[in-house]
Amino acid sequence: MKIILLTRKISVTIYPKAPFNFDGTVYVPQHFATPDFEWESGVLWQSMNFNRTLYGLKIENRGTANNPEIKLTVYSNRDVSKGELSAIKNELNWRYGFDENLAEFFDKFKNDKFLKPVFKKWKGMRSSCMNSLYELLMISIVLQNATVRRTVQMMNNLLGKYGKRVKFDNKELAVYWNPLDLNNVTEPELRILKVGYRDKMIKLISESFSKNEIDEFELRKVPTEDAKKEITKLYGVGPATAQNILAEYLRRHDIFDLKGRVWEQKILSRILFNKKLVPAEKIIGEFEKRYGNWKGLAYYYIFTNLFWEHKEKNIEWLEKEIRL
Repeated sequence: MKIILLTRKISVTIYPKAPFNFDGTVYVPQHFATPDFEWESGVLWQSMNFNRTLYGLKIENRGTANNPEIKLTVYSNRDVSKGELSAIKNELNWRYGFDENLAEFFDKFKNDKFLKPVFKKWKGMRSSCMNSLYELLMISIVLQNATVRRTVQMMNNLLGKYGKRVKFDNKELAVYWNPLDLNNVTEPELRILKVGYRDKMIKLISESFSKNEIDEFELRKVPTEDAKKEITKLYGVGPATAQNILAEYLRRHDIFDLKGRVWEQKILSRILFNKKLVPAEKIIGEFEKRYGNWKGLAYYYIFTNLFWEHKEKNIEWLEKEIRL
């Protein structure tokens, strides 16, 4: 596969709202690793297919929790206009929640049994989604009923066939394809890539985006129930995928449910009740009682903290729950 060199660059400074935790925001340890980004403490490199143009992004922490500052460098194979740079900056502000004001959340739950110890390390972390809506849907499709190993295999096969590769700042990363790229691809051709029954979902969702049947930017503005209705019109999008999109991509911090999410149910049973499996309704009730309209973000903090702990020091019971 030909590698596209991105040698032109331009930088801009982003000032997230304080408090802000850089690493906790740009890297999500419970997400499976995709070849479109690399992270090390203080720096994230990611590719970006935005408005059908390919970019390389270097996002660097230059501030502190209480005085946050980010240096964003955008790489391209041509000069990037000020308008493009502003659009990319605004898009990252959305995907990573850089300009969200979470002061009420931190103040309201500073003494909460479960959040207080998490805040000591991760206060200022945002729930984040580095991908576009279409890319997130493709990720959700390959996650369905699959082990981590199988999911990685399917995504690498798809990126290898239909994606591209870019090189910038001594990093070589994959880039997602455009929905239009699959217009003339048949379901049997997709099946060759070992995606199984998911071929139809990939094809039909790609067609929906190609025909502009869904506008992700308008979706961000509409009420939650309206957004959910639009999302679930897409072929194969069920309650679990819809919740992920509402909570992570559309940044609705009041969204929390466990329908079709037995894995998360088992893990939360351990954290909240120190039991192997507690009824989903009991867990949902506990989150509603404790966190109200902040229950989605509270879940994100508690769940993400556990995986950071697991990354730093193996948690045996969690290791058994992670399907490899």
